[in-house]
Amino acid sequence: MIYQSMKRALMGALMFVLSLGIVGAIYAKDDGVPAALKDLSIGGVMYLSYQNGQQLNPSDQLDSYNAFTLKRGYLDVKKGLTSNFMVRYTTDITRSNGSWNTRIKYLYGKYSLPQFLFFTQSGVEFGQVHVPWHDFEESINGFRMQDPMFLERFGVFNSADDGLTFGANFGGELSREYQANVNKHYAGRYGSMQVGVYNGGGYHAAEMNENKVVEARVTVRPIPEIVPGLQLTALDIYGKGNVATPPAGDLPDWTAFDGMVSYQSALLTLTGQYYTGSGNQSGSAIDGNGNALDQTGYSAFGAVHLGNSHQYSFIARYDMFDSNANSSTNDEVSLLIGGVAWQMNHSATWLLDYQRKDHSLNRLSAEDRVQVTLQTKF
Repeated sequence: MIYQSMKRALMGALMFVLSLGIVGAIYAKDDGVPAALKDLSIGGVMYLSYQNGQQLNPSDQLDSYNAFTLKRGYLDVKKGLTSNFMVRYTTDITRSNGSWNTRIKYLYGKYSLPQFLFFTQSGVEFGQVHVPWHDFEESINGFRMQDPMFLERFGVFNSADDGLTFGANFGGELSREYQANVNKHYAGRYGSMQVGVYNGGGYHAAEMNENKVVEARVTVRPIPEIVPGLQLTALDIYGKGNVATPPAGDLPDWTAFDGMVSYQSALLTLTGQYYTGSGNQSGSAIDGNGNALDQTGYSAFGAVHLGNSHQYSFIARYDMFDSNANSSTNDEVSLLIGGVAWQMNHSATWLLDYQRKDHSLNRLSAEDRVQVTLQTKF
């Protein structure tokens, strides 16, 4: 099953590359390099895990599990067609009815734009694109291999959608030294931003209504000359849940605000964020009348990096999420994570982590898990 799924992904990528070759021939130059290979990159990311733990079943009883699993299988193709236009095609794996299948994660064209006023390194993605939050947070946290980030973990929304995203840095970029030793992503000297409009279903689901969702992130580096790794970030989302238009009544609201303070250096990574919102992307966070539930939560993450190029890292994270902030009887969930990572080289990292999920309802038992994950990149 896995072989067939990966075979389909490779064939899809091959057809994509061949089609780019035809388009690239239009822009060919007589310098001895085939046009299809100019500005072409092919890569991938895989998370391969072993998990041993317990989880609640639909009857609220603990079931044990002990299994190897595939958590991510990206195949990523990028191709520059002109000096300011590129395309990206990324597939990922998912499990359906026991079989591993591939699905599209990203499929977009991106125009790079000239500097305008304070906006630098700006561009527009069109297609199945990054939404403003997840890629930014993952570029700071750096341990998506453990499991999804805070807001995706609790079902608020996921990391890609069909639509359009505009992004830019503020005031140029930080020094090459900072980018090489700390973080090269979203390295705007005074911060960065992204804003976009999307179908609202995410990359997991088809759009169920005609509503469009607006999402925006603004990040500021208040003192880049003194503490370049300090950032203040705000995320805002406004739209409706992705459910079919009801015969009577309104679509459930989906609004979200998340504020995050983060700090990065060669030795230390710290983040703290607070979330408040109504409803969620899938439209499932509703009461018996179909009205969106108010939700709150917070998350804190820390990592200490040792050795050359972060060879060893010790991580800790704590999440708390209240899925119905107006009720005193619902289940508030907290998540505690601790782990140690070893970067064998620039392409492979091992992570051993322990995770405990606690519930505010006394009738629900805590869920524990130990996990070993190998992240590989090529």
